[in-house]
Amino acid sequence: MRAEMDLQERHDRTTADGDAYHAAALLAGRSLLIVGFLYVLVLLLKQIGLVTVTLTVAVMLSAILEPIVGVLVRRGVPRWFAATMVFLLGIGSIVGALWFVVSEVTGNTGVLTTRLQEAAMQVSTWLQNGPAHMSSDQVEQLQGQFTSRLTVARGDVADGALATASSAFNIITGAILCLFTLLFLLLDDGQIWRWVVRLFPARERLRVETGGTAAWRTLVAYMRSTIVLAVINALSMVPVMMIAGLDLVVPLAVLLFLGSLIPMIGMVIAGAVLMLVALVLQGPLTAVAMVVALFLVVQVEGNLINPYILGKAVQIHPLVILATVTGGTIVGGAFGAFVAVPLVAVVNNVFVAVRAATPSPEDPTSTICTCHRTPRTPTTEPTPTTATSVDHPDDQREPCATAST
Repeated sequence: MRAEMDLQERHDRTTADGDAYHAAALLAGRSLLIVGFLYVLVLLLKQIGLVTVTLTVAVMLSAILEPIVGVLVRRGVPRWFAATMVFLLGIGSIVGALWFVVSEVTGNTGVLTTRLQEAAMQVSTWLQNGPAHMSSDQVEQLQGQFTSRLTVARGDVADGALATASSAFNIITGAILCLFTLLFLLLDDGQIWRWVVRLFPARERLRVETGGTAAWRTLVAYMRSTIVLAVINALSMVPVMMIAGLDLVVPLAVLLFLGSLIPMIGMVIAGAVLMLVALVLQGPLTAVAMVVALFLVVQVEGNLINPYILGKAVQIHPLVILATVTGGTIVGGAFGAFVAVPLVAVVNNVFVAVRAATPSPEDPTSTICTCHRTPRTPTTEPTPTTATSVDHPDDQREPCATAST
């Protein structure tokens, strides 16, 4: 009897181990399929990079402008008129802001060049009279090496820009495609999304609609909060830069605004550029003051303003943000770094929403078709309910009745 029990116990243990290995193998195989699919998808999107970038930018801009269109429509304004006005005002504001920044940078180019020359002379004097005690020939040789490396780096940047947009024709084509896509998205009243939902089987449309709604709400909340926080960052540093007497206040504020659009890494890069400009123009004391002021602004924003504006719409751990931005930069450069965080936020919230909206198979109030499952035997007499029919256009099974509340 004891031997039989030991044999049965070993058999059960072997069966459990086999089931665990089988489950692990299934999980590994599915993970490999998902990774392979994502890899192929990234390759395909890179092949049509112009279309990918323009459509993504159009969707993000529509997430900013569409809520304004919705407010006007709810107040009785025709959608075509509201969408057209918001489109023209939005694009006009962007073009006007770009023109203002370019004009400010162009107007201060002479000042910046003069300050850079003065800083170069100070560095040269320090190298000759300071602890290094370098000769004039050594200083000139060092300046020549620095100039040659700067020229090579500028050529690499130009080559990279030409590789991204090989010609002016591609830039114009992408801009036109982005504008028309944005206009169509603002004019649309949900027909595009309803068409996408109808592509899925009837039993999956509820999940698809739930996921799409969560994705759009997340993107709108992320874009709105990101723009507001970027504006707060830039405007908070303007008085500090003006008090310090820095030149190029407007271009530096725009740089801080653009850097704030990329979480964590963008602000670090923008802060480093601000520190270098302050170091060249005003000296080390002003540079340290700029770094301290920017640090305080970021801390106040992250601990007080950010939770209030963003709320619970986008909740991502800082480590995940850092890894996501780094991975996005490796895959897609600056554009990848910009879209990485909202993409992860959308995927996370879609997963949570779909999982929360999916009823359990054992739930008697489930509206999902369970005609292919074995029904439970009720222990009590069921109460009369209204039957709703769930069709199956993709097979020949008879419609089944599911209870609805």
